[in-house]
Amino acid sequence: MRAVILAAGRGSRMGDATEDVPKAFIEVEGKTLYERQREAIADQVDGVTVVLGYEAENAREHLSSAETVVLDHWYEYDNAESLRRALAGIDDDVLVLNGDIVLSPSVVGRLVRRYEALGGAYNVVGCLPGVQTEHTAIRCDDAGNVVEYGMIPGHRHAGVGVLSRRHREEAMDVLDRNCEDWYPHVYPETPTKRVVVPSESHLEINRPEDLETAREQPLLAGQTEWDVAP
Repeated sequence: MRAVILAAGRGSRMGDATEDVPKAFIEVEGKTLYERQREAIADQVDGVTVVLGYEAENAREHLSSAETVVLDHWYEYDNAESLRRALAGIDDDVLVLNGDIVLSPSVVGRLVRRYEALGGAYNVVGCLPGVQTEHTAIRCDDAGNVVEYGMIPGHRHAGVGVLSRRHREEAMDVLDRNCEDWYPHVYPETPTKRVVVPSESHLEINRPEDLETAREQPLLAGQTEWDVAP
């Protein structure tokens, strides 16, 4: 399995914090979001591809072993095109992560185990608990199959999922049709199951105030035990 980290956008809502680097490379409590993601996924993937765009050269200074895909004219697209470009060069199952989230390793393990239990027949997508109406959401049927995505009542996308290589070509077609939109459109259009991600094991950094909130959370507080109940 290979990881793809989507980090092409600026994250303009972060203000001056992203003046020189994309949001994924903001430092929080001594580590960048990217470094924290690498730690969380280390035991589950064989390699990492990072999609860059905004301030790509500055972002490369923070990378070591990862491969990169640079999205020219990144400002003309949304992250569906970032993922499509990455998938074009990967013949493997793909762990997809938004560049602005922090997860515990146990959450990543939960997603991968669920994917493996399904034998590659389905993708899996992480969703936060509860039904909400404030953000774009994923709606599922009673069997946990993803049936719709958008500004609808549903489960908030946790910014992480696994795409099966079995559905790669179909997923790339969906992403191409939605290149100016968000990549989770791929989930209702290819066979996908929901996996619930515990709120206490997930952080998303969208605005400066999120940084202050994040510093008070156990995920960033230097704890040694990240595991949560399965």
